[in-house]
Amino acid sequence: MDRFIITGGNGFIGRHLVRKLLSERPSSIAIIANTANVDDNYITDKTLRGAVPITFYTADVRDEKAISEIFLCEKADTCVHLAAKINVADSIKNPDETMDINVKGTLNVLDACHTTTVENFVFASSAAVYGDASQLPISEDHALRPLSPYGTSKMLAEQHVCTYNKLKKIQKTTSLRIFNVYGDGQSSDSDVISRFAKRLSEGLPPIIHGDGTFTRDFISVEDVTEAMVLSIKAMENNDTEKYNYPSIFNIGSGRPTSVNELAQKMISISGLELNPVYDKMNEYGGVILQSYADITKAKDALQFVAKKSLETGLREIIMQRMNASTSVS
Repeated sequence: MDRFIITGGNGFIGRHLVRKLLSERPSSIAIIANTANVDDNYITDKTLRGAVPITFYTADVRDEKAISEIFLCEKADTCVHLAAKINVADSIKNPDETMDINVKGTLNVLDACHTTTVENFVFASSAAVYGDASQLPISEDHALRPLSPYGTSKMLAEQHVCTYNKLKKIQKTTSLRIFNVYGDGQSSDSDVISRFAKRLSEGLPPIIHGDGTFTRDFISVEDVTEAMVLSIKAMENNDTEKYNYPSIFNIGSGRPTSVNELAQKMISISGLELNPVYDKMNEYGGVILQSYADITKAKDALQFVAKKSLETGLREIIMQRMNASTSVS
């Protein structure tokens, strides 16, 4: 592995990916984040700190000039594009901003990659591009019918990625349609596991919007970053007989879990005697009813299989939250 640029590298998935990449000993990593005072405090492993040169840049992907200058300076071989606005509910309220960041921002990054001859490009897409599935599990060939501006923005950005590859502006591109990622360090209000864990850490029951029967495919952030590294290695190995570009892979566990099941699992792990509270009056718009991935393609091409069970991941999150809550009090 050689020189990397990661957009959104100070975010939830980005932080985990940087730690993962450091263990692979690349030549260098440049992190772009739309966050002031970005630093590497999350890299706690002393054997990793200092082993690989890391450069931090504060820039918005909508700033074409700034992004272009960073890429010209870094001359990277591989770009992993994570920077995005991810809140579905907010995308419904503010679609212009979501489109500007997720679509125009992606175009700026793609242009910078083309100008500086970046060879490998990994795009963090989303299962939201599918909308409500007519067939389960969902394969990559399923029709794209997003239900929210967020899903639409990911679909459009993904199409731009494919176009840049087909026009030979970027030699190899891989889009990963990530299902419901969760894990340590996630704090978004749009994430159901984070919301439930926060409530339970306060001794309060989870609040379920709607009837809780809709299903999701929950996958740990460690498994997601493993899929990213496998994708990068596949592009670097340049086995064109096995891999066709532009590549698109579902990244999930391949198992459905209803929100009701999720709430019961988390309550049981917490050891609290609680029942979920149902808030059917404030059910979110743009909610996908049933969703879980067919990961056959990723398994065959990348040898990707999710390793962490949902129960193990939930236990880690809940125990961490409860321990933090106890230490504060």
